[in-house]
Amino acid sequence: MKTLIVGAGLIGVTYGWALSEAGYDVTHFVKSGRREQLKEGVKLDLIDDRKRHPKTNLANYALKCVESITPDDHYELIILPLHFHQVEAALQTLVPVSGDAIFLDLGSNWNGTKGIEKLVSSERFLLGFPYGGGTLENGTYVTYLGPKVYLGNVDGTHTEKLERVKSFFAQADIPTDVPDNILHLLWTSHVGAVAFSAGIVRSQGVTPFLHDKAALRQCYSVVKELYELCRLRGVDPYRYMDQSFLFKLPVWLFMPVLRLFCTYNAGVVRVFNHIAGPEKDARELYKAILKTAQELKLDLPRTKATESYLMK
Repeated sequence: MKTLIVGAGLIGVTYGWALSEAGYDVTHFVKSGRREQLKEGVKLDLIDDRKRHPKTNLANYALKCVESITPDDHYELIILPLHFHQVEAALQTLVPVSGDAIFLDLGSNWNGTKGIEKLVSSERFLLGFPYGGGTLENGTYVTYLGPKVYLGNVDGTHTEKLERVKSFFAQADIPTDVPDNILHLLWTSHVGAVAFSAGIVRSQGVTPFLHDKAALRQCYSVVKELYELCRLRGVDPYRYMDQSFLFKLPVWLFMPVLRLFCTYNAGVVRVFNHIAGPEKDARELYKAILKTAQELKLDLPRTKATESYLMK
């Protein structure tokens, strides 16, 4: 599938590199002036958790960039690895010039898809969630590519479109996990991102956070509180994310198990660095979560206590 990835951020570059290495024709759609900045490519320091791949990679990704597209480009798949509050604006630009391309929102969604479906039909749209992330350090993408990617139709159906995109990722040795409700998976993951982001900012880094009992207790309590919000939205918060088992543990056991989990998975540490990074999608998620809680008449005192960290 001829593929366009919107932007050259950490998720887009990580998956763009992996898909290009698998032989796909991948192009990045970047802002005016950015193409010239990226003409020499980008450096990657990547932990790769795919089977049959080297665990660590130091590579130069010679990404192909464009600053405009037309229907004559005939992209088959357009990946949007964007924050949830950026997706609709991107679609307003891309849909009129996208031909019949499939759109994959590979990132975040808290508000549902009504606004998206006004711009592009559900037959051309998939939701997904990346298993990875990282930070940009001295010009190098220090990042993590996990062992799978989550995909799904909003209505939970299995369609030819979904099978095509599953096969696409499989060719790059990235298997897909298709939950019965992709929105529920996204919402569960986002409340965790808000809680961990606040804790990591509070402790001024992932390593000190993992040894800061007060910050860990606060993170735990915020996740548990936000899981109640998920339940009010009809979500079983323990059903979807692999790491949700941590919050079935008592808090005294949660803390050493989380430290042990991170000790043996350096990729998770990079993901934690990602969610607390300078772009701070957690800010917008926090505001959206408070709005939803207000609509559902749920007070969130523990979550509100983290505002000074989330809004930095």
